[in-house]
Amino acid sequence: MNHYSYHFAINSEPLTTPELNAELGRLKQIRKTQIKQSCISDVLHAFVFIALYFYQALSGYAVLVAVGISTVLAILLATLLRNSLSLKDYLLVATMALGGSGATLLVLWQIMEQQLPGSLIAACCAASIVVVGATLGRNIKQVMLAIEEMKPISNDETAVNELRALCAQYPELEAYRSAAAQNLRPHLTYAELATMRAWIEKQQNKAESS
Repeated sequence: MNHYSYHFAINSEPLTTPELNAELGRLKQIRKTQIKQSCISDVLHAFVFIALYFYQALSGYAVLVAVGISTVLAILLATLLRNSLSLKDYLLVATMALGGSGATLLVLWQIMEQQLPGSLIAACCAASIVVVGATLGRNIKQVMLAIEEMKPISNDETAVNELRALCAQYPELEAYRSAAAQNLRPHLTYAELATMRAWIEKQQNKAESS
């Protein structure tokens, strides 16, 4: 489950419109903070590479190569990391960071014949970009998904029809939808529809085990 998602429950009182808007506001504030942190990280890393270039420790092309290697790995990691991080995920981040650092050092120092000090600094900076970029990128992706999940399904005919079918089959779900309507929220969100699917799956598992 998305770390930033609101945990709806079928047996709990549905959120009112002001409460739903407050939750959306909280998520948007988190997104704003994360984007700000990402920009600060980018500026700091860019400052290091610009300093390496102006002090002639690296050529301009070498800077582009180092940034390219680390950025590709960071984006790849941000998409691969799961919602709930495990030891395996942390090991993957560490491995990719060390691998990116080693690849950067090898390419700059051995293949492009750059100065060793500059290559070492660039390799360390590349590892930092992989770690920071992957974790911040994953968090931004999660909060963006959470914001999308909080949108109403009113304009999605497929989702609306699915909701109607589920509520017609299960009185508990119809009771939840009716309670939401009484709270002046006639259209449920994608997150609530997903909660209903999970609730049905849980009920089916209970029936099979009994």
